[in-house]
Amino acid sequence: MDNDDKRKFERLPSDIKSEVHFDDGMTYSKSVDISKGGLFISTPEPLHVGSEVSLSLQIPGEESVDIKGVVKWVRESVDITRDESDKIGMGIEFVNLSQKEQERLKKVSK
Repeated sequence: MDNDDKRKFERLPSDIKSEVHFDDGMTYSKSVDISKGGLFISTPEPLHVGSEVSLSLQIPGEESVDIKGVVKWVRESVDITRDESDKIGMGIEFVNLSQKEQERLKKVSK
């Protein structure tokens, strides 16, 4: 299923470093793209759909932004014959964003 069809917000390419904290631990990663509603993180070991996470996004020139999220979809394999930009990872939807968090994310998303 193509996730582009279900997106509410335009996604922009990004290379934001992040920490993803979850029940069993933490991982460092980079975002591939970001929007007002969420982001896609490239990681060789994506979490399960429905997993709740705490993100610490390192926005260049800013203090880190701490956001809650939930894994909405996972890409566990790629078809390099289709699109070389595909990466293994997970789509995370932001939840309960404060006004301050929304304002800070406007600098890097649409």
